[in-house]
Order: sequence, then structure tokens, then C-alpha cells
Amino acid sequence: MSLATFIRILIRNWWLVVLATALTVGSTALFVLLQKPVYQASTIVELKPSAVLEDPNQILNTINALTRRNVINTIARKATSMSMHEEVAKELGKPVEEVLSAQVRTITPPETNLIEVRTQHADPVFAALVANTVARKMVGQDYEKVISVEIIDQAVPPTTPIAPQPLRLLTLAVVFGLILGVAFALLEQALQSLRTGAGISGIDIGAAQMPPLSPVEAVVSPPAPSKDE
Repeated sequence: MSLATFIRILIRNWWLVVLATALTVGSTALFVLLQKPVYQASTIVELKPSAVLEDPNQILNTINALTRRNVINTIARKATSMSMHEEVAKELGKPVEEVLSAQVRTITPPETNLIEVRTQHADPVFAALVANTVARKMVGQDYEKVISVEIIDQAVPPTTPIAPQPLRLLTLAVVFGLILGVAFALLEQALQSLRTGAGISGIDIGAAQMPPLSPVEAVVSPPAPSKDE
């Protein structure tokens, strides 16, 4: 199919492209309007040798231990455990289910001794409160008295939601609607070609079996002899 043919098909079936795009964008806009905004808060803690260590060898061993990812990942995993959720819920005076709805997660950036505690909730203040409470609980835990946790960046209530993202979703809806409309336009053209091709073939076959006579031939031509003669 040439580019000129493709453009002609789109011009002929422009209404399919417009309809598909309008339906896709409209349904996406309705979905965005019905969604509640979700806010994300985060606090960052640092793992370091405990201040009570005085032996240089113990300090060196602790530093070497912190270079192994399994140590940091273990501490990060404890921050998202059910026992941590229960402690946070008890301190805040909230049901455990409400704390679980904050979706506490931990991120361990590579090549660092940092752990980022992230929370997501429809209430930005509650999201920040849970993140900071988890971080405080991590500070209060005893990691064999050799590793201490220090909060270096507390969470603040976010002002901008992370979801839904109207501009991104509507842009994707426009692109998907255009692709869907073009596909419908090509399908309509293919079906129309099949219908037109079948009709033309029938006319050609009929014309070959009984060609039409001109008015002069119809007058001059003698009648066909009958079987009785």
C-alpha cells in the first residue's frame, strides 16, 4: 500500500479515527475523575557503626558488615514486617489495617548505607506520619549493639499526588485512540474492497454469458429458428 493510498483511506474514513479517539479519551478522562489522589512520602535513614563501640577492630568489622547488602536488606525488610506495622499502629493509636493501607516500602540505593522508607496514602499528612514513625522505630531497635540508625531526612506531607497522572494518561489515550481509529479505517476499507470486488465479478460474468445488443442489431437480426421448423 502506497502512502497516497493510505492517506486517501484515512480521509475517507476520518470519522472512524475521530470516533475512536474521542471514546478513548473520554473514558480515560472519566477514569481519572473517579480516582482518588494518592500521595507519597519518604524519609531516609543511615546505617552506621554504633557510637558505643570503642574498639577500632569492632568499628572496622561493623563497617565491613555494612558493605554487604544482605545486612542492609535484612534491616530494610524488618521495617516492612507485620511486627513493625503493629508497633506503628500502637504508637499512633490507629488500627493495623489503616497502617497497612499506607503501603510501607523500603528502598536501598546501591553503594550506600541508606534506607529510604516510602509510604503512599490518600491522606498526605498520614503518609508522612507513618513514614516518620517507622523511621523512629528503626532508630530504637537494637541491631546487636553494633549498628545504629540515624534519621537524616524526615518526611513532610506532600502537596502533589503521584497518581493519577492526568496529562500522561490522556496523552496515552490520544495515541491509543489514533492507532485504534487507523486500524478501524483500514479494516473498513478492506471490507469495502471485498464487497465491491464481489459485485464487479458478478457483473462481468453475466456480461460474458449474454452480451447486450444495440438497437440496430435488435431490429436487423432475424429471429432464432424454432425446433419445429
